Amino acid sequence: MAIRPPAGWIRRVGTGPTLVKYTQPGEMKVPSELLITHLITTNPTPLESFKKQARENFKEKHAAAKILEEKDLTIAGKPAFRMVFVENDLVSFKTIVHRTNLEFYLMDAVYASDQAAKVRPVLEASAGTLEIVPLPMNAEEKLAEARTLALLKAAKIDPALTGERWFAIYLANKKVGRLRMKLGESEGLYSIEEDVVSDFGDGNTDSTILKGSFSPDGRSQKLETEQTKVNPKQKWVFRATVVIQNGQAKITRDLNGVKEDRAFAVEEGVLLSDLAEFVRPTLVGAGKGSYLLKTLSPYVEDWGVEAIDVGGAENLDVDGRVRPCILVQSYVGRRKSMTYYFAPDRTMLRLGGPKDLFSIRATTQDEALKK
Repeated sequence: MAIRPPAGWIRRVGTGPTLVKYTQPGEMKVPSELLITHLITTNPTPLESFKKQARENFKEKHAAAKILEEKDLTIAGKPAFRMVFVENDLVSFKTIVHRTNLEFYLMDAVYASDQAAKVRPVLEASAGTLEIVPLPMNAEEKLAEARTLALLKAAKIDPALTGERWFAIYLANKKVGRLRMKLGESEGLYSIEEDVVSDFGDGNTDSTILKGSFSPDGRSQKLETEQTKVNPKQKWVFRATVVIQNGQAKITRDLNGVKEDRAFAVEEGVLLSDLAEFVRPTLVGAGKGSYLLKTLSPYVEDWGVEAIDVGGAENLDVDGRVRPCILVQSYVGRRKSMTYYFAPDRTMLRLGGPKDLFSIRATTQDEALKK
């Protein structure tokens, strides 16, 4: 992202979701501040839901405050929402820019009420300069993409990859759930089924069911997915039906009661993120090297990048047993690193490195279903 901050304000670079904070210089009782945060969520959240949450949070935490403005607007070509309120002679100036249902930019400012006439126009002007600039692929990534695209174009149904496989889900060394993946063949397409059930205790559960089909080259993709999350206070249900055919995507969503219909063009080689899990063994079978997948969540319209490094065959300790395997490193969005272990027959042995808190481990059906 890029933004033009208020002239002369002092910049302090943040860490994690906090990108940067700007502070008004000078000797004053309450210096004005502007904080910019980038949030990525696993709960698909349309802007209307975020606005509802903001209002509920306002009523709960700022009962004595007075709302000065609520406004819908467009910033960086994306829908946005602004709420301004005053409490104890301090004005809170909050703006959310909704990039996708899974990604937001927050611009939160605070300033003394007697500075409003001077500071607010500056903040409005600064917020309006926000730009969201996707990072272009470098030369190495373009080569990896071309290599992957050529591989997918030539791909055919591979009987060795079909079948049903079971996995156990762990947090540290505690089993908290199970995963079933099934890949079949039907009329020249792969057919898929997947269901995930996790129970984290104290009434916190998470389950996903999906089914669909896709051609080996990814030109034809269909997916139906439903995820249910429950905690002691709330339940969320997210559903999506996606069809990608001849470079066009059509998506119907129900995001915990908020419905959306979207249709848009997709580039060649873009795969639904849920289908990428079934395509990854094809890359493992292609041999040692770097690959790149363009993946699309069913809850957004912008595809992302997953860089994949496939290693050579070696003997490694996997879950207490030394065995021949192929190590794969995946970098989602160029940041998040995931470690995979595949057997020589391209079946996944484990997702998650030895020091990772979360892991998915291959097991038998009986062991996966065991409480």
